[in-house]
Amino acid sequence: MDQQENSKLLEAARCLNAVETICVKKELSKKLTSQPFSYLLVLDFEATCWSKEDDFKAPNEVIECPCVLYHVETNRIVSEFQLYVRPVENPILSEFCMKLTGIRQSQVDGGFPLDVSLMLFKKWLEEMRKRFALSYDIYSSAENKCIFATWSDWDLGVCLKRESQRKRITLPEMFTTWIDVRAIYCSHYLRKPKGLYGALQELGLEFVGREHCGLDDARNTAKLIGAMLADGVLLERTPSF
Repeated sequence: MDQQENSKLLEAARCLNAVETICVKKELSKKLTSQPFSYLLVLDFEATCWSKEDDFKAPNEVIECPCVLYHVETNRIVSEFQLYVRPVENPILSEFCMKLTGIRQSQVDGGFPLDVSLMLFKKWLEEMRKRFALSYDIYSSAENKCIFATWSDWDLGVCLKRESQRKRITLPEMFTTWIDVRAIYCSHYLRKPKGLYGALQELGLEFVGREHCGLDDARNTAKLIGAMLADGVLLERTPSF
């Protein structure tokens, strides 16, 4: 039976109401991808740093703590947090660091040290938990499970982990588990982008704001996550290490 005969039979069947046409919207197919988390705490620390040419080198200290609460289902940021943190091991920022991050010496001088900053951050996290009925226990059966999401493992797996160990700061359990957005991006798209900026470009998105401003980086990471979800990416947590 050729294509023309097929078309005639299909048209006859439609006239007899023997054919049901089902329209599958692209948006619906996207929603069918079941995500394990309802909310994401998208975080991007900025820290003390020095240029490759600088003779002085020291361990990183967090100088900006920004985080946005991202709602997966609606693909939007529902709350934001930001504060500047005062470094105490090396309190004077390098010229390279200030140029890279846009953070001024006066901003960190007016901030709190890491232990107090984390207390304020945890206070905000508790407010978000109550406001949106969140569960930070990723193993629970709660509906609104929430987890950190970062562009790479550096923020929580390297920077904060090492600094808290040096300063003998005990971190809550939730700070030891997160989603590595970069690793999932590379695995899904089978390519390694040139940073967050490059990943956004590859998906046809524009970076809004200033690169290496922690809050802008967090906002743009959330935007990237939205595009990845639309492509059917499953946001699984990074295995502990």
